[in-house]
Amino acid sequence: MDAISGWLSSTSSAFWEVMGPHRNSPDQPFWSFIGNSFVNMARSYFWFLLIGMVIYLLFVRRRGERLSLWAGLKYLLPASVYKTHSVRIDLLMVPIAWLDNFLLFAGLAVGSGVVQIWLVQHFGHSALHVPAGVLAVTLQIVFTLLGTDMARFAWHLQGHKIPFFWEFHKGHHSAEALHPVFIRTHPVDMFIRTLYMDLGGGLVGGGLMFLLGVDASPSAAGLLVIIGTCFHFMQQFEHSHVKFSFGDRLERIFYPPHFHQIHHSALLEHRDKNLGLTGGLCLWDKLAGTLYVPKPGEKVVYGASTEELGDNNPHRTLWKFLSQPFMEAARTLWRRAPDQLAASGESETTVTR
Repeated sequence: MDAISGWLSSTSSAFWEVMGPHRNSPDQPFWSFIGNSFVNMARSYFWFLLIGMVIYLLFVRRRGERLSLWAGLKYLLPASVYKTHSVRIDLLMVPIAWLDNFLLFAGLAVGSGVVQIWLVQHFGHSALHVPAGVLAVTLQIVFTLLGTDMARFAWHLQGHKIPFFWEFHKGHHSAEALHPVFIRTHPVDMFIRTLYMDLGGGLVGGGLMFLLGVDASPSAAGLLVIIGTCFHFMQQFEHSHVKFSFGDRLERIFYPPHFHQIHHSALLEHRDKNLGLTGGLCLWDKLAGTLYVPKPGEKVVYGASTEELGDNNPHRTLWKFLSQPFMEAARTLWRRAPDQLAASGESETTVTR
Protein backbone atom coordinates (compact mmCIF):
# COMPACT_ATOMS: atom_id res chain seq x y z
CA MET A 1 0.00 0.00 0.00
CA ASP A 2 2.90 2.37 0.65
CA ALA A 3 4.00 2.09 -2.98
CA ILE A 4 0.48 2.83 -4.23
CA SER A 5 0.08 5.76 -1.80
CA GLY A 6 3.40 7.27 -2.87
CA TRP A 7 2.59 6.86 -6.54
CA LEU A 8 -0.89 8.35 -6.09
CA SER A 9 0.64 11.37 -4.35
CA SER A 10 3.02 11.98 -7.27
CA THR A 11 0.27 11.34 -9.81
CA SER A 12 -2.25 13.63 -8.10
CA SER A 13 0.24 16.50 -8.43
CA ALA A 14 0.64 15.81 -12.14
CA PHE A 15 -3.14 15.49 -12.50
CA TRP A 16 -3.77 18.78 -10.70
CA GLU A 17 -1.25 20.57 -12.88
CA VAL A 18 -3.56 19.86 -15.82
CA MET A 19 -7.05 19.85 -14.29
CA GLY A 20 -6.74 22.23 -11.33
CA PRO A 21 -8.20 25.77 -11.40
CA HIS A 22 -4.86 27.25 -10.28
CA ARG A 23 -1.77 25.44 -11.41
CA ASN A 24 0.10 25.51 -8.11
CA SER A 25 -2.76 25.88 -5.61
CA PRO A 26 -4.70 22.64 -5.05
CA ASP A 27 -6.08 24.10 -1.81
CA GLN A 28 -8.16 26.76 -3.58
CA PRO A 29 -11.91 26.83 -2.74
CA PHE A 30 -14.36 24.86 -4.84
CA TRP A 31 -15.96 27.97 -6.33
CA SER A 32 -12.67 28.76 -8.08
CA PHE A 33 -12.85 25.34 -9.74
CA ILE A 34 -16.34 26.20 -11.00
CA GLY A 35 -15.10 29.53 -12.33
CA ASN A 36 -12.22 27.83 -14.07
CA SER A 37 -14.67 25.36 -15.61
CA PHE A 38 -16.47 28.26 -17.28
CA VAL A 39 -13.12 29.51 -18.59
CA ASN A 40 -12.25 26.05 -19.94
CA MET A 41 -15.66 25.74 -21.60
CA ALA A 42 -15.21 29.17 -23.22
CA ARG A 43 -11.73 28.17 -24.39
CA SER A 44 -13.07 24.94 -25.91
CA TYR A 45 -15.84 26.88 -27.64
CA PHE A 46 -13.26 29.30 -29.03
CA TRP A 47 -11.30 26.41 -30.60
CA PHE A 48 -14.52 24.93 -31.95
CA LEU A 49 -15.28 28.24 -33.64
CA LEU A 50 -11.72 28.67 -34.94
CA ILE A 51 -11.41 25.18 -36.45
CA GLY A 52 -15.04 25.29 -37.56
CA MET A 53 -14.35 28.54 -39.42
CA VAL A 54 -11.47 26.87 -41.27
CA ILE A 55 -13.78 23.99 -42.22
CA TYR A 56 -16.39 26.49 -43.40
CA LEU A 57 -13.93 28.45 -45.53
CA LEU A 58 -12.33 25.37 -47.13
CA PHE A 59 -15.22 22.94 -47.52
CA VAL A 60 -18.60 24.63 -46.98
CA ARG A 61 -18.33 28.07 -48.59
CA ARG A 62 -19.35 28.00 -52.22
CA ARG A 63 -16.69 28.74 -54.81
CA GLY A 64 -16.63 32.43 -55.64
CA GLU A 65 -18.71 33.38 -52.60
CA ARG A 66 -17.50 36.50 -50.79
CA LEU A 67 -15.46 35.90 -47.64
CA SER A 68 -17.65 36.78 -44.67
CA LEU A 69 -16.99 36.23 -40.97
CA TRP A 70 -20.68 36.75 -40.27
CA ALA A 71 -21.69 34.03 -42.75
CA GLY A 72 -19.24 31.65 -41.11
CA LEU A 73 -20.60 32.38 -37.63
CA LYS A 74 -24.17 31.85 -38.83
CA TYR A 75 -23.12 28.46 -40.18
CA LEU A 76 -21.36 27.45 -36.96
CA LEU A 77 -23.98 28.88 -34.57
CA PRO A 78 -27.32 28.49 -36.35
CA ALA A 79 -30.17 30.21 -34.50
CA SER A 80 -32.46 27.35 -35.53
CA VAL A 81 -30.43 25.02 -33.29
CA TYR A 82 -29.95 27.20 -30.20
CA LYS A 83 -33.59 28.31 -30.08
CA THR A 84 -34.91 24.76 -29.80
CA HIS A 85 -36.54 23.46 -26.65
CA SER A 86 -34.15 20.51 -26.77
CA VAL A 87 -31.05 22.69 -26.24
CA ARG A 88 -32.45 24.25 -23.05
CA ILE A 89 -32.58 20.86 -21.33
CA ASP A 90 -29.03 20.10 -22.49
CA LEU A 91 -27.69 23.30 -20.94
CA LEU A 92 -29.31 22.53 -17.58
CA MET A 93 -27.27 19.32 -17.43
CA VAL A 94 -23.88 21.04 -17.92
CA PRO A 95 -22.91 21.21 -14.18
CA ILE A 96 -23.41 17.44 -13.82
CA ALA A 97 -21.29 16.91 -16.93
CA TRP A 98 -18.41 18.89 -15.37
CA LEU A 99 -18.36 16.62 -12.33
CA ASP A 100 -18.51 13.51 -14.51
CA ASN A 101 -15.61 14.70 -16.67
CA PHE A 102 -13.49 15.37 -13.59
CA LEU A 103 -14.13 11.84 -12.26
CA LEU A 104 -13.50 10.33 -15.69
CA PHE A 105 -10.17 12.12 -16.13
CA ALA A 106 -9.12 11.27 -12.59
CA GLY A 107 -9.79 7.56 -13.18
CA LEU A 108 -8.08 7.71 -16.56
CA ALA A 109 -4.98 9.22 -14.97
CA VAL A 110 -4.52 6.86 -12.02
CA GLY A 111 -6.36 3.62 -12.84
CA SER A 112 -3.80 1.69 -14.88
CA GLY A 113 -0.93 2.75 -12.61
CA VAL A 114 -2.72 1.57 -9.45
CA VAL A 115 -3.57 -1.80 -11.03
CA GLN A 116 0.02 -2.32 -12.28
CA ILE A 117 1.52 -1.53 -8.86
CA TRP A 118 -1.00 -3.79 -7.08
CA LEU A 119 -0.23 -6.70 -9.42
CA VAL A 120 3.52 -6.29 -8.90
CA GLN A 121 3.07 -6.22 -5.12
CA HIS A 122 1.02 -9.44 -5.15
CA PHE A 123 2.63 -11.44 -7.97
CA GLY A 124 6.08 -9.95 -8.43
CA HIS A 125 7.57 -8.42 -11.55
CA SER A 126 6.98 -9.90 -14.99
CA ALA A 127 9.80 -11.77 -16.74
CA LEU A 128 9.74 -8.92 -19.28
CA HIS A 129 10.88 -5.41 -18.47
CA VAL A 130 10.65 -2.08 -20.29
CA PRO A 131 13.12 0.48 -18.87
CA ALA A 132 11.73 3.76 -17.58
CA GLY A 133 11.67 6.36 -20.32
CA VAL A 134 9.76 7.49 -23.37
CA LEU A 135 8.82 3.97 -24.50
CA ALA A 136 7.46 3.01 -21.06
CA VAL A 137 5.40 6.21 -20.83
CA THR A 138 4.10 5.71 -24.38
CA LEU A 139 3.07 2.12 -23.66
CA GLN A 140 1.25 3.14 -20.48
CA ILE A 141 -0.71 5.74 -22.45
CA VAL A 142 -1.51 3.37 -25.33
CA PHE A 143 -2.57 0.51 -23.04
CA THR A 144 -4.76 2.79 -20.91
CA LEU A 145 -6.47 4.35 -23.94
CA LEU A 146 -6.99 0.91 -25.48
CA GLY A 147 -8.67 -0.39 -22.32
CA THR A 148 -10.77 2.76 -22.01
CA ASP A 149 -11.88 2.56 -25.65
CA MET A 150 -12.85 -1.12 -25.35
CA ALA A 151 -14.78 -0.52 -22.14
CA ARG A 152 -16.60 2.51 -23.51
CA PHE A 153 -17.73 0.53 -26.55
CA ALA A 154 -18.96 -2.27 -24.26
CA TRP A 155 -20.95 0.29 -22.24
CA HIS A 156 -22.42 1.80 -25.39
CA LEU A 157 -23.35 -1.56 -26.91
CA GLN A 158 -25.00 -2.55 -23.63
CA GLY A 159 -26.90 0.75 -23.56
CA HIS A 160 -28.39 0.09 -27.00
CA LYS A 161 -29.03 -3.65 -26.86
CA ILE A 162 -30.31 -4.26 -23.31
CA PRO A 163 -33.75 -2.64 -22.72
CA PHE A 164 -33.10 -1.82 -19.04
CA PHE A 165 -29.95 0.18 -19.85
CA TRP A 166 -31.47 1.63 -23.04
CA GLU A 167 -34.09 3.47 -20.98
CA PHE A 168 -31.33 5.44 -19.25
CA HIS A 169 -29.32 5.94 -22.45
CA LYS A 170 -32.36 6.87 -24.53
CA GLY A 171 -32.49 10.37 -23.06
CA HIS A 172 -29.16 11.15 -24.72
CA HIS A 173 -30.75 10.29 -28.07
CA SER A 174 -33.94 12.23 -27.38
CA ALA A 175 -32.05 15.46 -28.16
CA GLU A 176 -33.45 16.85 -31.41
CA ALA A 177 -30.58 19.26 -32.08
CA LEU A 178 -26.83 18.71 -31.82
CA HIS A 179 -24.58 21.47 -30.48
CA PRO A 180 -21.02 21.49 -29.08
CA VAL A 181 -21.75 22.68 -25.52
CA PHE A 182 -23.16 19.42 -24.13
CA ILE A 183 -25.79 16.90 -25.20
CA ARG A 184 -27.92 15.68 -22.31
CA THR A 185 -26.93 12.44 -20.63
CA HIS A 186 -28.86 10.87 -17.77
CA PRO A 187 -26.81 10.80 -14.52
CA VAL A 188 -27.28 7.00 -14.20
CA ASP A 189 -26.04 6.46 -17.76
CA MET A 190 -23.21 8.91 -17.10
CA PHE A 191 -22.16 7.03 -13.96
CA ILE A 192 -22.19 3.64 -15.71
CA ARG A 193 -20.14 5.01 -18.61
CA THR A 194 -17.55 6.57 -16.29
CA LEU A 195 -17.35 3.34 -14.27
CA TYR A 196 -16.82 1.24 -17.41
CA MET A 197 -14.17 3.55 -18.84
CA ASP A 198 -12.22 3.99 -15.60
CA LEU A 199 -12.31 0.27 -14.81
CA GLY A 200 -11.51 -0.67 -18.40
CA GLY A 201 -8.56 1.71 -18.61
CA GLY A 202 -7.34 0.54 -15.22
CA LEU A 203 -7.77 -3.23 -15.56
CA VAL A 204 -6.82 -3.63 -19.23
CA GLY A 205 -4.15 -0.92 -19.20
CA GLY A 206 -2.66 -1.98 -15.87
CA GLY A 207 -2.83 -5.66 -16.80
CA LEU A 208 -0.95 -5.14 -20.05
CA MET A 209 1.62 -2.98 -18.26
CA PHE A 210 2.18 -5.74 -15.71
CA LEU A 211 2.55 -8.47 -18.36
CA LEU A 212 5.08 -6.49 -20.40
CA GLY A 213 7.00 -5.12 -17.43
CA VAL A 214 6.02 -1.45 -17.79
CA ASP A 215 6.25 0.46 -14.50
CA ALA A 216 3.66 3.15 -13.75
CA SER A 217 4.80 6.71 -14.46
CA PRO A 218 3.30 9.87 -12.91
CA SER A 219 4.23 11.84 -16.04
CA ALA A 220 2.08 9.45 -18.11
CA ALA A 221 -0.87 10.40 -15.89
CA GLY A 222 -0.54 14.07 -16.79
CA LEU A 223 -0.17 13.25 -20.48
CA LEU A 224 -3.25 11.01 -20.34
CA VAL A 225 -5.31 13.93 -19.06
CA ILE A 226 -4.00 16.19 -21.85
CA ILE A 227 -4.75 13.54 -24.51
CA GLY A 228 -8.18 12.93 -22.97
CA THR A 229 -8.86 16.66 -23.11
CA CYS A 230 -7.96 16.67 -26.83
CA PHE A 231 -10.36 13.79 -27.45
CA HIS A 232 -13.01 15.65 -25.46
CA PHE A 233 -12.49 18.69 -27.67
CA MET A 234 -12.90 16.63 -30.87
CA GLN A 235 -16.14 15.29 -29.45
CA GLN A 236 -17.54 18.82 -29.67
CA PHE A 237 -17.72 18.27 -33.41
CA GLU A 238 -19.44 14.88 -33.13
CA HIS A 239 -22.29 16.64 -31.31
CA SER A 240 -22.65 19.39 -33.87
CA HIS A 241 -23.78 19.78 -37.48
CA VAL A 242 -20.20 20.54 -38.63
CA LYS A 243 -18.65 17.67 -40.61
CA PHE A 244 -15.17 17.02 -39.17
CA SER A 245 -13.46 14.22 -41.09
CA PHE A 246 -10.05 12.58 -40.57
CA GLY A 247 -9.82 11.65 -44.26
CA ASP A 248 -10.73 8.33 -45.91
CA ARG A 249 -7.53 6.49 -44.95
CA LEU A 250 -7.47 7.41 -41.27
CA GLU A 251 -11.21 6.78 -40.96
CA ARG A 252 -10.65 3.13 -41.75
CA ILE A 253 -8.83 2.92 -38.41
CA PHE A 254 -9.92 5.79 -36.17
CA TYR A 255 -13.50 6.84 -35.48
CA PRO A 256 -14.13 10.40 -36.80
CA PRO A 257 -16.60 12.95 -35.35
CA HIS A 258 -19.00 12.93 -38.31
CA PHE A 259 -19.69 9.19 -37.89
CA HIS A 260 -21.33 10.00 -34.57
CA GLN A 261 -23.83 12.35 -36.18
CA ILE A 262 -25.30 9.33 -37.96
CA HIS A 263 -25.47 7.59 -34.57
CA HIS A 264 -27.88 10.29 -33.35
CA SER A 265 -30.21 9.88 -36.33
CA ALA A 266 -33.79 8.81 -35.60
CA LEU A 267 -34.06 7.06 -39.00
CA LEU A 268 -34.40 3.28 -38.83
CA GLU A 269 -31.42 2.58 -41.11
CA HIS A 270 -29.13 4.47 -38.72
CA ARG A 271 -30.38 2.93 -35.50
CA ASP A 272 -27.73 1.42 -33.22
CA LYS A 273 -24.94 2.26 -35.68
CA ASN A 274 -21.50 3.82 -35.04
CA LEU A 275 -21.14 3.18 -31.32
CA GLY A 276 -17.46 4.18 -31.20
CA LEU A 277 -15.79 7.18 -29.61
CA THR A 278 -14.11 9.98 -31.56
CA GLY A 279 -10.41 9.19 -31.78
CA GLY A 280 -11.03 5.56 -30.80
CA LEU A 281 -10.78 2.49 -33.00
CA CYS A 282 -13.36 1.64 -35.68
CA LEU A 283 -12.41 -1.99 -35.03
CA TRP A 284 -15.05 -2.50 -32.34
CA ASP A 285 -17.89 -1.35 -34.63
CA LYS A 286 -16.57 -3.59 -37.40
CA LEU A 287 -16.47 -6.61 -35.10
CA ALA A 288 -19.98 -5.89 -33.78
CA GLY A 289 -21.40 -5.23 -37.25
CA THR A 290 -22.49 -1.72 -36.25
CA LEU A 291 -20.21 0.38 -38.47
CA TYR A 292 -22.03 2.70 -40.89
CA VAL A 293 -20.07 4.93 -43.26
CA PRO A 294 -22.19 8.04 -44.05
CA LYS A 295 -22.92 8.86 -47.67
CA PRO A 296 -22.22 12.41 -48.92
CA GLY A 297 -25.22 14.63 -48.17
CA GLU A 298 -27.10 11.84 -46.39
CA LYS A 299 -30.27 12.96 -44.64
CA VAL A 300 -30.27 12.84 -40.84
CA VAL A 301 -33.17 13.54 -38.46
CA TYR A 302 -32.01 13.81 -34.85
CA GLY A 303 -33.93 12.03 -32.10
CA ALA A 304 -34.44 8.66 -30.41
CA SER A 305 -36.94 7.52 -33.06
CA THR A 306 -39.21 9.06 -35.71
CA GLU A 307 -42.21 8.25 -33.50
CA GLU A 308 -40.87 10.33 -30.60
CA LEU A 309 -40.21 13.76 -32.06
CA GLY A 310 -41.63 17.16 -31.15
CA ASP A 311 -44.63 16.92 -28.84
CA ASN A 312 -44.27 13.13 -28.77
CA ASN A 313 -40.79 13.37 -27.27
CA PRO A 314 -41.03 11.77 -23.78
CA HIS A 315 -38.24 14.05 -22.47
CA ARG A 316 -39.74 17.46 -23.12
CA THR A 317 -38.90 18.70 -19.63
CA LEU A 318 -35.90 18.25 -17.33
CA TRP A 319 -38.07 16.45 -14.78
CA LYS A 320 -39.30 13.91 -17.34
CA PHE A 321 -35.78 13.45 -18.66
CA LEU A 322 -34.53 12.63 -15.16
CA SER A 323 -37.48 10.67 -13.75
CA GLN A 324 -39.05 8.73 -16.61
CA PRO A 325 -36.08 6.36 -17.24
CA PHE A 326 -36.46 4.92 -13.73
CA MET A 327 -40.09 3.99 -14.36
CA GLU A 328 -39.48 2.67 -17.87
CA ALA A 329 -36.40 0.70 -16.82
CA ALA A 330 -38.39 -0.92 -14.00
CA ARG A 331 -41.09 -1.93 -16.49
CA THR A 332 -38.52 -3.76 -18.62
CA LEU A 333 -37.84 -6.08 -15.69
CA TRP A 334 -41.49 -7.15 -15.56
CA ARG A 335 -42.17 -7.56 -19.27
CA ARG A 336 -42.76 -11.10 -20.41
CA ALA A 337 -40.39 -13.13 -22.53
CA PRO A 338 -41.00 -13.38 -26.33
CA ASP A 339 -42.36 -16.95 -26.10
CA GLN A 340 -44.94 -15.83 -23.55
CA LEU A 341 -45.88 -12.91 -25.79
CA ALA A 342 -46.31 -15.22 -28.77
CA ALA A 343 -48.68 -17.39 -26.74
CA SER A 344 -50.76 -14.34 -25.82
CA GLY A 345 -50.65 -12.86 -29.34
CA GLU A 346 -48.97 -9.60 -28.25
CA SER A 347 -46.27 -7.80 -30.21
CA GLU A 348 -42.58 -8.32 -29.35
CA THR A 349 -42.05 -4.57 -29.72
CA THR A 350 -43.27 -4.24 -26.13
CA VAL A 351 -40.04 -5.83 -24.89
CA THR A 352 -37.53 -4.40 -27.35
CA ARG A 353 -36.82 -1.14 -29.08
